[in-house]
Amino acid sequence: MCSFPLSRNLLLSIGHKVIHMKSLTMAAKVGCNLQENITRIKEAFMGGVNAVQPHELIRKHITQDSEKLVINGIKFDLQQNVYMIGFGKAVIGMVRPIERALTTSDGVTHLKRGIISVPFGIQETFINHPDILPEENSLVEIVEGAKDNIPDEAAFTTAKRIVSLVKKLGEKDILLVLISGGGSALLPYPIPPLSLNEKIEIIKSLSQAGASITDLNTVRKVLSVTKGGGLAELTKTRIISLILSDIINSPLDMIASGPTVCNRDAPQSAEKVLEKYNISTPGHIKAIIKGKATSSTVAEFSHVTNYIIGSNKTALLGVETSLFSQTGSHCYPLILSSSLRGEASEIGRKMAELVVAITQILGGKQDDQLSNSLLSDLCVDVDKKKAIIDTLEKIRKFQSPIWLVFGGETTVTVTGSGRGGRNQEMVLSASVALEEKLQNTKFVGEVIFLSGGTDGIDGPTDAAGALTYWCSSDHDVKSQLQEARQQGLSPENFLVEVFLAWILLIFENTLHPSQSPTGARFPPVLTASASSRAIHS
Repeated sequence: MCSFPLSRNLLLSIGHKVIHMKSLTMAAKVGCNLQENITRIKEAFMGGVNAVQPHELIRKHITQDSEKLVINGIKFDLQQNVYMIGFGKAVIGMVRPIERALTTSDGVTHLKRGIISVPFGIQETFINHPDILPEENSLVEIVEGAKDNIPDEAAFTTAKRIVSLVKKLGEKDILLVLISGGGSALLPYPIPPLSLNEKIEIIKSLSQAGASITDLNTVRKVLSVTKGGGLAELTKTRIISLILSDIINSPLDMIASGPTVCNRDAPQSAEKVLEKYNISTPGHIKAIIKGKATSSTVAEFSHVTNYIIGSNKTALLGVETSLFSQTGSHCYPLILSSSLRGEASEIGRKMAELVVAITQILGGKQDDQLSNSLLSDLCVDVDKKKAIIDTLEKIRKFQSPIWLVFGGETTVTVTGSGRGGRNQEMVLSASVALEEKLQNTKFVGEVIFLSGGTDGIDGPTDAAGALTYWCSSDHDVKSQLQEARQQGLSPENFLVEVFLAWILLIFENTLHPSQSPTGARFPPVLTASASSRAIHS
């Protein structure tokens, strides 16, 4: 089954088993439990992926009732007056169910015309999944561009065609705007005289400097004809935007850089972002930015209705539901944060610290091992600390794993010449830190850490993310890094060079949810699993 991007999710599972030294049969089960939990954690991740498939989300939110389009219970009159545009990695999966919702029982469609801008190669990717693609007689034209998620002339040409269509619409028409992650790259329209290549270089420089998605979008909006509400300003027709959010907390003005949402950034925000990352720009670009700041006004769009039909939280709930269905009543998943952010390698190290703190609590140490500062670093509300402690008490009683689930958006600062996405970097960083922190402890049990993107894409690789583990018994320790070193590899060097894909592919622990991009663009899902056994002499 294929899905589309919404989230990066992290899952941590920690289980507790009381085992006596004489019980050799239980010690022998460690390897078995490890493989079972690795399977569970992958299935849980896929539960999040499946929860955010665009075609399923559309079916849940949109229907037709007596010549009216019904969206989240709100009805819109249909008079063969509907046009559709879209841009993003996930929008191709939204077309078919929407066209069906616009078609009457006798086969008459209210859709007049449509055009969507989608990633290069996506139709070929889904050739074996025809239910994801529009039907052969679709009235929506599909145009590919933005190879490797980089704006290009193909996407620019499509953006011009979309703008031309929007400008021709009348006030009695209805414009459906399909938006998902990746929309910024697929709707590039730099303000003249700024060239597309110049804009690309600015955004590339910011990205390599470690700029957050918020900072990147702040600059994108002021340099674009369509972003930051620019698309909505082109027409007075009724606009209904159906949005799959790929950004933490789903701020409407930031998803695909907010083409149908008024820009509420402070007038000098873009200038400050460029200064923050020491990005210099030529005079004509500075003039565009200053001109946009001078003319900036905050106004609501009375002709626009924006609906978020899927988000990171949708994926996290899918992970939770999957875990409950797999493991039954003694399953303890905790969704700790949907707003995880920070440098991927640093977050990986912090996740290792969280694992150590939990294993120490399971081993009988005080609850203050779980510090407020650590929770804050992982964007976890400190009020959830009690829930974690209470859950640890339950797993002591039932000898069950605990699964900690996160979603969010981390960044990678490029320091080497390698390749590999943020999920893979986070996993490798956590692997190194787990080994450092656990190898000299008395911890006996297993830790599994997974980080993946629900769109099936992690940087310029063919993986969605990666998984790592640490497993110790009373007489042996096994880990992902051990396998690496046995093959003469240095994980620390790979981390420095951001060359993650190669080392992780060796162990086949990269994630391939559908052996192809899923089409669902949401923030990554991070999952970690740990189980521990208390050994008594």
